[in-house]
Amino acid sequence: MTECSLSGFSLNDEKTGWNDPNKTEEQRALLRSRGNLLNKRMRYSLDYKIILAKTRINAAIMTYGVNNCYVSFSGGKDSAVLSHLILSMGYKLEHVFSNTRLEYPDCVRFAHEWCRKKGAKLTMVLPDIMPYEVWKRYGYPMFSKEIANILERVRTHKTVNPKKLKRVKNFLKYKDVKISERCCYYLKKKPIMEWQKRSNKKVAIMGVRAEESRVRRTVWVRKGCIYETKDQVVVHPIIFLTEKDVWDYVKRFKIRLPNIYYNGVKRNGCYCCGFGCHLNDENNFVKLKKLNPKLWENVMNHWGFAKVCKQCGVKTE
Repeated sequence: MTECSLSGFSLNDEKTGWNDPNKTEEQRALLRSRGNLLNKRMRYSLDYKIILAKTRINAAIMTYGVNNCYVSFSGGKDSAVLSHLILSMGYKLEHVFSNTRLEYPDCVRFAHEWCRKKGAKLTMVLPDIMPYEVWKRYGYPMFSKEIANILERVRTHKTVNPKKLKRVKNFLKYKDVKISERCCYYLKKKPIMEWQKRSNKKVAIMGVRAEESRVRRTVWVRKGCIYETKDQVVVHPIIFLTEKDVWDYVKRFKIRLPNIYYNGVKRNGCYCCGFGCHLNDENNFVKLKKLNPKLWENVMNHWGFAKVCKQCGVKTE
């Protein structure tokens, strides 16, 4: 990484001491200040956040080269805003849709139409295994990635950190249910990593926002907007945007989103994902029943979610 051109956009875990239980007071102060800075930037005006986003996009492209960058494009509202930003800057980057085969049909259609109208190349990346095969072999995605991972480890008699066990103690009663987080890897992460190797494009510009989860906030505090992993370079230009910012941007630039966003769905992604299913009655299964009863019937009865949801006490309609 070219430190001078990305100064202020990225950090590393050595500097923050994130994984060190014996952090120095300086490192603790740095982490506290980073958290405060994130909160401050999320309160900025949309106009200023747009400037920040464009600055980070330019920094990544100038550092790594335009031919090494691509837009991670899901056909959802956040990636639509990201794409609009990038295209408005004159960059016709390849748009790559990691299609798990479980995407809302509206979002797939939107992705094709958007890229066709904007003159951007759209690449659909598909997994080499069907979703049902992953669930049958490893287990179903329920509750959260962390909970599913721990329950699978307990079920398969693998070692689990006692602290993690304590965090999910209320879910251990489901330890014999076939639950796993592995579909995320086999249906999304693995296919896109293989595509990156084939294409030699390893700079992924993503529409990730800190407001969406504690994990995403933590990643920014640790690493910033642009950082390198073993396999890729990750760029999060719209990390500071709130839900309101996204809708204000959509309204300002008259972007017509996929229909699901006007019918009660707040986030796209896999339509039958069980992560978060326990947090409220309007989970993905209930929403899918209202949006597409035929697809819901297939998910429940042919793919086995009805049985798993019943075992976990999760509402499905």
